[in-house]
Amino acid sequence: MAKRKTRKTSALARAALCGALAMVLASAAVALDLLFFYPDRPSRSPGEIVTVDIPNNVGPNGLAEVLREAEVLGSPRKFSLWLRLTGGLSRVRSGEVDLRPGMTPRELLDSMAEAGQQLGQRVTIPEGFTVRRIAQAVEKAGVARAKDIVALATDREFIGTLGIDSTTLEGFLFPDTYYFHKDEGARAVLSTLARTLPRKLEKAGLDPRRVDLQTLILASIVQAEAKLADEMPTIAGVYRNRLESLEFPSRLLQADPTVAYGCEPLVGQAPPSCRLFTGVLTRSQLDDPANAHNTYTHPGLPPTPICSPGLLAIRAALQPANVPYLFFVAQGNTGRHLFSTTLAEHNDAVRRYRESL
Repeated sequence: MAKRKTRKTSALARAALCGALAMVLASAAVALDLLFFYPDRPSRSPGEIVTVDIPNNVGPNGLAEVLREAEVLGSPRKFSLWLRLTGGLSRVRSGEVDLRPGMTPRELLDSMAEAGQQLGQRVTIPEGFTVRRIAQAVEKAGVARAKDIVALATDREFIGTLGIDSTTLEGFLFPDTYYFHKDEGARAVLSTLARTLPRKLEKAGLDPRRVDLQTLILASIVQAEAKLADEMPTIAGVYRNRLESLEFPSRLLQADPTVAYGCEPLVGQAPPSCRLFTGVLTRSQLDDPANAHNTYTHPGLPPTPICSPGLLAIRAALQPANVPYLFFVAQGNTGRHLFSTTLAEHNDAVRRYRESL
């Protein structure tokens, strides 16, 4: 009887040992996969770049969930466990970082450790750039041909696929720093820039539904005119007054940058006066009604934006300062302007400006 119990106990011990060994082997296999294979295995299909805001002092589970919500990570549990095993969380920096679905866990971590390192060609689009200048920057980075960018930016069918009701993407391409692969192509570039705008507006507390074509047109003029951010609301207020005030019945904005933009190749066949335009406006351009963007001869806003406005200019267009001014003129090379309520005050300011040159 005792012998049978001993055999039974031995059998149970062997079974327990086998079970424990199986668990150890299974755990070892998982660890082996996490350490050697998982880091270089893409967890999602490739997609467009998205900007992800990494919180400060986030834990491995929290970070994995942030990446899952941004749709750049397919298995948050594995990613969290991998971070714990490798200590990779210590490399992660807080703040915004551009990530792409289809990146491997190792690439995601490298990018969060040093933004942009794994994302390819860096393309910076400053505020106030036109489509033409954006196209040149993209071509210089080897991402797409400038002529393809310009052509697609006025393709109504393509523009419609982005949910934008406009004849051009001018003004809808958000100025920011982007990362693209070599030869990515015009379609991917323009899609990324255009889809960034509403996301950035939301993040800044601005309702994208309020930012229509007319708002972007005014914002682009403010962006082109203002040299200093604190003057943007005032300049926007001046233009609102010119559009709405009974004291300014002509409704002529008289904004030099709109006239210059009318000579851009993007807007189509240039009017005759643009043939003589070398970067400095003359009476020939200012008096030419053939230029549809000439706000000296056409009342109201021009037909399209004239550049890519930043968030401050867009906010100014949405919330112009309540000012009495109808005129402004530059104050030397300070970047500031002198604002006037009457034409007589303005003419005096212009005279003093010219005398200071």
